[in-house]
Amino acid sequence: MNNIVEYEAYILGLKTALELGIIQIEVFGDSNLVLRHIQGHWKTRDVKLWPYHAYLELLVWRFDDLSNKHLPRTQNQFFDVLATLASMIDIPTDTVVRPLLIESRSVPAYCCLIDEAELDDGLPWYHDIYQFLRLGIYHEVTTTKDKRALRQLVT
Repeated sequence: MNNIVEYEAYILGLKTALELGIIQIEVFGDSNLVLRHIQGHWKTRDVKLWPYHAYLELLVWRFDDLSNKHLPRTQNQFFDVLATLASMIDIPTDTVVRPLLIESRSVPAYCCLIDEAELDDGLPWYHDIYQFLRLGIYHEVTTTKDKRALRQLVT
């Protein structure tokens, strides 16, 4: 049963890639069995897997370049979480599901929020809070939203 699910996942992924016009792909999978079958290193002995294997071979030939990489389950935690989430929801058949774009960043996400043009005025981070508490004044360029946030912080 698990091997059938592995084949179906591989087939669904390749079909999705072809529908998107992708003809060069690198597939990462944790099913060593399916990858070995596709690469021709192992024969498909289970009769229940023969139709899946035959269909998968037809899909593989539609790609200009397709490579398979075995990814051990210990290095596959992110994809396991996505698979678990996907199995938890029920999507009606008439619903169109758009592809999920996942970006990998080389720096933590919060670094993208820092404005590079912001100048260091030499004041400590709590200066605005201190000024508001002490004198009841805001910095001259404080927005309405920032004023509200400052009032909430001081309470």
